[in-house]
Amino acid sequence: FGEGDAPSAAAERYLSEEFFPGATLLEPFAPEGASDDDWKVRAYPGGQHPSFASADDPGFVLDASIWIDLQDALDALEVHYQLPALEQLQSPRALFDAQGRRLAALRELRRAPVAFLLEIGQWMWPAVRVGFEQEVEGPKRLLLRTLSLRPKIFEVRNFLAKDECADVMRIGMRRGLASSGVQGASDEGKAPRTSEQVWVGSSQAPLLAALDDRVAALTRVPKNHSEDLQVVKYSENQYYHSHMDWTELEQHPDQQIIWKNAHFGFQDRLATVFWYLNDVPAGGETVFPKHNQTVCAPKSRGGQDTVSCQGSSEPDPASCEAGLRIRPAAGTA
Repeated sequence: FGEGDAPSAAAERYLSEEFFPGATLLEPFAPEGASDDDWKVRAYPGGQHPSFASADDPGFVLDASIWIDLQDALDALEVHYQLPALEQLQSPRALFDAQGRRLAALRELRRAPVAFLLEIGQWMWPAVRVGFEQEVEGPKRLLLRTLSLRPKIFEVRNFLAKDECADVMRIGMRRGLASSGVQGASDEGKAPRTSEQVWVGSSQAPLLAALDDRVAALTRVPKNHSEDLQVVKYSENQYYHSHMDWTELEQHPDQQIIWKNAHFGFQDRLATVFWYLNDVPAGGETVFPKHNQTVCAPKSRGGQDTVSCQGSSEPDPASCEAGLRIRPAAGTA
């Protein structure tokens, strides 16, 4: 940095060995002996600890005393990173506190022990390290525990009570489960999905409306951005092959309707929240086959040429042998 001491205890808690694209950890501070109006912000690109940061992307310090409003802070960060102008339909970049509350005024940044710049413009919980735990403030206090950094996977135990799990299963059965019916087949000719499912809107039961609110409180994403609940049942030997849970636009280069429906990549699934509704004696795991694979060109901010690289490969979607396996536990999200 060239100014100030080591990271504060508050910043140290959130700094990681890993570099997380599109995120910057911010640490407001006042230099020793300075006046209240003389304050600065240490910035840690990718939320990465300085001792692990590369020489070409070290942390930096911004003079916050010249800022008049929060937009000045955003402008200074955008200038430093040389971020391009926002494209049509792209969400504006935003600053958040450690609980995912969007900052609305410069004084909120000044008072925050740490803050986060997220270029996506929407809160995403920092993963930091495997085993990292953070409390989610809200109507139901939840403990978010990191299971994986690549991809980001969190666990929330007791997200649903056992009676709520039973009620959700009853609602799904009452609505009528049908074949999931995903089109296509693998190279071996097997259907990619053999489960049964039903979509259920939150208006169908007060419990589902309450769970919508609970998910919104967990993700900090408004519930009107959520899809209907999908209740899925796997009988013995049924499965769903591995897949991306959002639209991979590079696979549809000539299908304009798909690009338009996804708002050219700026409107799609941001995260998937799923709950296990029952325990099973064996099997039933969720497998993440790209676990710990390399992030291609993490500082490039994406593009067609960053889909694959050395250390990142497309796994066999029908295989359960590689990757992180998570066992179901009733009530866990």
